[in-house]
Amino acid sequence: MLRKCPICELNYIRENETMCRTCAAERMRRYAPKVEDEIIMCSECGENPALPGHDLCEDCLKEQKRQANLEILADKVRADEADDPLEEDITEDASEDD
Repeated sequence: MLRKCPICELNYIRENETMCRTCAAERMRRYAPKVEDEIIMCSECGENPALPGHDLCEDCLKEQKRQANLEILADKVRADEADDPLEEDITEDASEDD
């Protein structure tokens, strides 16, 4: 004997079944464990997984930021040395002695 599926009330099932195949498939998709995306390895070291949205792992990303900060600091030091009036006075005094 057939009866309507108690979940969707659209499909017919046999007396001994609890739900139709459509509802069973939907339930399997809903409660199935999520398959994680493919793990992308760090493009710099190749040893650690890359952070989501980045090509680098956490360690390499920190190192890249550290190098960028050092570069900014070195640029500031070079700019300060170029604008240093004491250095200009010393070079002028040395040229006058010749």
